[in-house]
Amino acid sequence: MQLVEFVTASVILTLMPGPDIIYVSVQGLTRGRKAGLAVSLGLCSGLFFHTMAAALGLSLIILNSPTLFNLIRYAGVGYLVYMGIRCLISANAPEPSDSPSVADSTPQESFGRLYRRGITMNVLNPKVLIFFLAFLPQFLDYGSSTPTADIFVLGGVFAVQALIIFTAVSLLSGFFSEKFAGRLLSGKAVSIINGAVYLAIAVVFLLSKSPAI
Repeated sequence: MQLVEFVTASVILTLMPGPDIIYVSVQGLTRGRKAGLAVSLGLCSGLFFHTMAAALGLSLIILNSPTLFNLIRYAGVGYLVYMGIRCLISANAPEPSDSPSVADSTPQESFGRLYRRGITMNVLNPKVLIFFLAFLPQFLDYGSSTPTADIFVLGGVFAVQALIIFTAVSLLSGFFSEKFAGRLLSGKAVSIINGAVYLAIAVVFLLSKSPAI
């Protein structure tokens, strides 16, 4: 395996603006570092599903089946639209008169629920499915006697570096949330921002197309 090259490319790709890192940033900024950490763990846990799918050949089957690919894509779009509408509806709820911070004025969700949401978003993300199938094999040694095990190793390495970066983003955005956002954003604004992010990511999912389609 070309591990050094793989790690370098993975870090660069993870740092590039995309739905995952934007979602983590927004959660940390609007809900605090704990929420950012929860969705970071969820998103990175979901990567193991894509790693397994790529290693076992499931990704190739899905990409070559427009029906299966669209089923995953539309499930992801539907889930994100539901979450977006739910956030926008909650924006109309009465706000507490005394809300010293964004975290205090935003409807709170458990760490476990946010974690599961991160997993769901990642598993239903067709772009990650395509990315893993195209990206991981490029760093395998030609003629390796253990290609399946090598893919699992690369997938694990990718998940670890992504978790490190997402954790740093969560802590940084959480810091700004505590220092600045709490004074600038109301609970209604937070709900609107989160709703808009969900709907924007839904559009990204909707525009994803399998090479077989």
